[in-house]
Amino acid sequence: MDGVKRQLEPPEPVSNPYDSSAETLPQCLMDAVTLFETSELYRQSFGTTFVNYYSHIKKAEWNRYLTTVSEWEEREYFTLF
Repeated sequence: MDGVKRQLEPPEPVSNPYDSSAETLPQCLMDAVTLFETSELYRQSFGTTFVNYYSHIKKAEWNRYLTTVSEWEEREYFTLF
């Protein structure tokens, strides 16, 4: 709605997302959280309290993810010992 309100022009469509200079989405949850919590748009739209709280929850989620042993790690390393 912000783009409509400010009458922004959308970017050109991309036919091959792997071979373009188009802006990409965040590569991981932590990158997305950082963009979210530093966005003036979200702070104005949802309020600082909500943005801080939601960011805190998502950072905790990311930290839990980082402490989990993945299936790839199990396959890669558990057979070495």
